Amino acid sequence: MFERSSVHVGAHEVVSGIERERGARADGHDWRSVDRQLRSLAQRRAALDVEEARLLLLARRLDVHVPLGYGTFVEYVERVLGYRPRTAQERLRVAERLEELPATRAALAAGEVSYSAVRELTRVATPDTEEAWSPRSAAGRCARSSTRSPGAPRAITPTTRPIRTSSRA
Repeated sequence: MFERSSVHVGAHEVVSGIERERGARADGHDWRSVDRQLRSLAQRRAALDVEEARLLLLARRLDVHVPLGYGTFVEYVERVLGYRPRTAQERLRVAERLEELPATRAALAAGEVSYSAVRELTRVATPDTEEAWSPRSAAGRCARSSTRSPGAPRAITPTTRPIRTSSRA
């Protein structure tokens, strides 16, 4: 099993650990326990995503990258958080949108919806349409929201069909 206290684990040890985990019942774990732990982890991760979003906006507003010698804020985020430039920009975009969408932010903080779902919802929801796009009932909607055409307006609702901007043969 993977040891909690060991951060530096070699590739051979990881493979051996995975092989041992195939029969995890031997060391007292059952599937329910592991499932509970993973769900708890997902909930904590969602809360951390909200906290990160808040701190990203605050850090950008304070220009923390300047006194630290980074050329841009995105470079700062890349180096400090390990995100690639596009991911850093996307995290900032979502953070800005979460400021305007309190119900979505609350649902993410509570672990009721994943960051991936929120990322998609923030592409289409506005303060006026947030209730219609409520993440608490968004389970089946995220796939539909990602079909929005690039030129389609953001203020569509879950029942609005995407606007096709081009026809492909």
